[in-house]
Amino acid sequence: MKVLSKHHSMLDVSGTPGNWDFTVVSTITSNQGWTRQSPTVFTSETYFDLAGMAMEEQTIFPQGITVQRGSFPFMVGAIPGDFYLVWDYLTSIPLDLNDPNVISQLLYVGQGYPGTVLNFEHVLYARGQRWVVDLDTAQQALLKADEFQYGSMSPTASDRIYSYRIVQIGVQAASTATQVLTSNARHLMQVDTKEEPLYQHLMRLKRSYDLQQEPDVD
Repeated sequence: MKVLSKHHSMLDVSGTPGNWDFTVVSTITSNQGWTRQSPTVFTSETYFDLAGMAMEEQTIFPQGITVQRGSFPFMVGAIPGDFYLVWDYLTSIPLDLNDPNVISQLLYVGQGYPGTVLNFEHVLYARGQRWVVDLDTAQQALLKADEFQYGSMSPTASDRIYSYRIVQIGVQAASTATQVLTSNARHLMQVDTKEEPLYQHLMRLKRSYDLQQEPDVD
């Protein structure tokens, strides 16, 4: 049994509604690895390097996947109804986050569902959360209003597992928000490894290779 982890820093952005951009508060704790995809959408990506296991022709069997959070999120100057959404994905096939269609699928459909570039098998884990400002908590304290999770936890012979975090900010026209600071996060996997029969292992490798060359759209 092995425990693997990957870190995503907190995202700290400031500006005016419709014109958000990065403000780096600390080069150590925030905005490390984040990319601005649009005025309100930001992405962070990394991967688990499993090349050593792949060289030994071992298959990875996920036993548990979770997301840990190390801080509280908040908004400055926000009004009730302002929010941000955050998605966490672990996949065995890479995603092109520079493709607007992929971003749209991540935000509005969910990778692994029909019409997306990945199928269910290759989305090992996904989680979405909605953090909102309401009348009771006022500006800085956000409430988690909704959360969902899904994923196949399927075995993989890939030499990488890809780790993504996506944030979408939603502010109203009347909002006076000046800053959004998300929590930092850790993607944590508990996995077993074992050697499969050669034919089964080769077929698993072929399936991963085929999908990386031409994404599967169900």
